[in-house]
Amino acid sequence: MRSSRRPHALVALLVTAVLVLSACSDQTPEASDTVAQQEAARYRQNTDEQELINKRNAELPSRPGGVVDIEGSSGSLTAEAARRYEFNGSTTDVTYAETGEDRAFQRLCAGEIDLVDSSRPISRAEWDACRAVGLDVVQFQVAADAVVLAIKSETDVGGDCLTTAQVQDMFRAGSPVTSWSQLALDDVRLETGGPTPDNNAFGFFGRYVLDAPEPSLTNLRSDYQAFDSDNGARIWVVGDTREHALADRYPERARKRTELNSQLEVSWQVLRDAASEVRAAKAEVEKGIRDKRSPEDRARDQQRLSDAFVARDAARAAKNRVAERRAAALELFGLARDAKRVIDGTRGNVAFFRFSYYELYEDQLRPFEITLPDGERNCIFPSQRTIVSGEYPLARQLLITTTTRSLQRREVNEFLTFYVNQSEKLAADARLVGLPANIITLQNSWLRGETPVILVSPDEEVTTQAPQQQPEEKPAR
Repeated sequence: MRSSRRPHALVALLVTAVLVLSACSDQTPEASDTVAQQEAARYRQNTDEQELINKRNAELPSRPGGVVDIEGSSGSLTAEAARRYEFNGSTTDVTYAETGEDRAFQRLCAGEIDLVDSSRPISRAEWDACRAVGLDVVQFQVAADAVVLAIKSETDVGGDCLTTAQVQDMFRAGSPVTSWSQLALDDVRLETGGPTPDNNAFGFFGRYVLDAPEPSLTNLRSDYQAFDSDNGARIWVVGDTREHALADRYPERARKRTELNSQLEVSWQVLRDAASEVRAAKAEVEKGIRDKRSPEDRARDQQRLSDAFVARDAARAAKNRVAERRAAALELFGLARDAKRVIDGTRGNVAFFRFSYYELYEDQLRPFEITLPDGERNCIFPSQRTIVSGEYPLARQLLITTTTRSLQRREVNEFLTFYVNQSEKLAADARLVGLPANIITLQNSWLRGETPVILVSPDEEVTTQAPQQQPEEKPAR
């Protein structure tokens, strides 16, 4: 296995050459003697340190053949990868133990295991422990995960970006935040929601956002709306399909109600006029009898009364038909009005979702960009690229850490090759964010020895992404 890190002895020789040349520029014998003495002491120290590192490296326990030992944290893909690897007919015994990340890194640097399964990179102290026994550290990535904070699409609370501190303050137990104005946004009611503790997103959010080692509902504010499913949380944020359909018809049904109100008012007036005509016709008939009008006149009076009755009955029937239509329209209007109130009431509701679920409903959900309080990562939009790279602050990378010593073992190399190539399917099955093809290709080239591995150094930002043109991020809707 080739490495991109140059041997420390070569670096020491280069430093020595520079210092010797500097000393030669000083013609004073005393200065030359001092530099030579210092350089000799430094050389002896470096030699002694390297000999001690070599001695410790030689004393590391040998690894048994046919075995790959893995330790680390829960909630990753590694246990399932090991199961599938052995199921595919491998004779290698892949063991996996959830001992915790801290313990796993200790054992890796003691040469006692081959791989560490973690969601954090190796720390400086752990790296120093590996280097003290001559172990170079290599890091592979197999997937990523993230939570997305979202409100309803096409709504607005006055901004699209929150800091991680604001997110924590919104959801934590005892939170005083009840309005988006308290976050320097609009004066809109704020309510929080999301999954129950049975959902993996809950554990992720509790550990990585609220800093709760064992997340439970007691870590969240008392009015947090917990839902048994992601669908329940989404509907609480955006409203269900039926309510949206009803609310969308509110303007139409409001116009229909107004139109039928006007028609009913006209119908009532027509009926009142018809009733007045009946009364007038009756009076005329009675007057004709009193006045002893001719039979022809009294016949005309009687016909007028008959026509008035017909007109009144027709007006009453017409009024009743309009009233029935108005009653039906009022019922539909009420349903649309109530649905609109529900939909309008979702403004300000915010919940968190796993990124994989958010992707399914990104047309309905409006995600917040997230930034760190110190401003090092300004308003990062959640996307596959920003999550896999770790740029998005509410993301975690699923990492496999090993050493060049372990990578030289056939068993380790073959298992990692299988794991890297199966990682995309494993991530999809677990609803995690899979790696893009360029990272899988690069890591395969490390395992085949075609490209020098990138050694991990806590002092340097190392990425496993091959250089390529990245697409522009989608703007928040």
